[in-house]
Amino acid sequence: MTTDTLLTLKLPGGYSFSDLKLRRYAADAIDLEKDVFKLVCTLSGMDFERVLQNPGPVVTAVLTVWYKRHLADGGAPDALMEDLRLQGPGLN
Repeated sequence: MTTDTLLTLKLPGGYSFSDLKLRRYAADAIDLEKDVFKLVCTLSGMDFERVLQNPGPVVTAVLTVWYKRHLADGGAPDALMEDLRLQGPGLN
């Protein structure tokens, strides 16, 4: 049996995409502001400690949704996000 789960992501008011302070710390890894990411998880009803066990899918979802909203709202492109979008389909 296959079940699809719809993720409703709630972004924190008063914060901007740049507050995540994305930075690359290895060729295939990024770092971000953990407190801001935790706030997104909490607002969206996700168990942050559980997310930390396998953060990749949730981080990808948060970055993708928030970045698309950021651009739609007239925000400036982020160099790291643009690079990540070119690297793989998960962030397009």
